[in-house]
Order: sequence, then C-alpha cells, then structure tokens
Amino acid sequence: MIRNTLLSSLSIVLSIVTSTAAAQSAHVHGEGRVNIAIDGNRIFMALEIPGADIVGFEHEARSSDEKAAVARAIAQLGDPMQLLRFEADADCVFRTANAATKSEHEEHEGEDHAEHEGEEHAEQEDKEVHGTFVAEYEFECANISALGLIDFIYFSLFDNAHSLDIVLIDGNGQRRTEIDRANPVLQLKE
Repeated sequence: MIRNTLLSSLSIVLSIVTSTAAAQSAHVHGEGRVNIAIDGNRIFMALEIPGADIVGFEHEARSSDEKAAVARAIAQLGDPMQLLRFEADADCVFRTANAATKSEHEEHEGEDHAEHEGEEHAEQEDKEVHGTFVAEYEFECANISALGLIDFIYFSLFDNAHSLDIVLIDGNGQRRTEIDRANPVLQLKE
C-alpha cells in the first residue's frame, strides 16, 4: 500500500515537473527534456524530444521516407538499453518501455475552445505544428547502490540532438541539470 502510494506520488510529481518545464521553456531544436525518478531499486524515466532532434523534421510525416524515419525512431526510442548505459555492477534491466510521437495540436485536443474558437483555429493553421517524440521507461536494478552514473549513448544515435535538460528526483530530493553531446554522462552521486 505504501509503495503504491509512493509510486502514485512520483507519477504526479513527474507530471507536474513535465508540465512546469514545458510551460517555462520555449520549444528549442536540439534540446530535449528528461524526468527521472529513482524509488528504491526502480528507475522511472520520461523523455520529451523535439522531432527535429530525432528525425530532422517536426511536421507530420508525409512521404514514405519520412514515415519510415519516424517508425525507425520509435523503434530506437522503444529500446532504452540501446540509448542508455548503466554501470554493470548495478545490474539494471528495463521492465517497460513505451515510445510514440505527439504534436502540439494533440496536446490541445479535448480542451474547451468555445470562447476562442474562430481566432485560435485560424492562428493554428498559420503556424507549423511542432511534433515531439515521447518515451517512458521503467528499470529495475538489483544493486541500485552501485549506480553512480547513467551514460546517454542516445547522442550517438541522433545527430541533431545537442542537449538534454534533466530533472532528477531521488532520495536526496530534486535537482535539475543538463547533459550534452560533449558530456553525455549524468552523475547521480554528488
């Protein structure tokens, strides 16, 4: 019961952190966001990356080549052990992985647009929709105390990715940091 409550709380915190980060930062090509929560021997991770970073474009895939690129990217993002390297002594394995695309338009679906109906939709038609890739992972580590870093080999797979803004929540509290192509290692212990 307590564990389920803690996991539910972590999910809520990650949602709030994601919403706050999205509201505070403008959409910038080359910069993705990662939220990480460590609870006991489990690691929960949520990524949100601009489409341009992953496949070189953000509009809805139109051509067969673009559709194939999106499918390949979703397959790559759906295999977190190809994107991340954990220290071997920690003995981490992934339990669940989900990857997909979303667009700004999808984020606004279901909202009540009655008061802005005409003007808002006209503005949206004039703007290019920014598509993103999202992924969620859950890992379990047999020896979490041996985990001092996570190597993001993600950067070697996606040439247009330059940096990741990371929010980490663990037993020591919450902190924000950034890693990039030149320094792709997240230090978990300070």
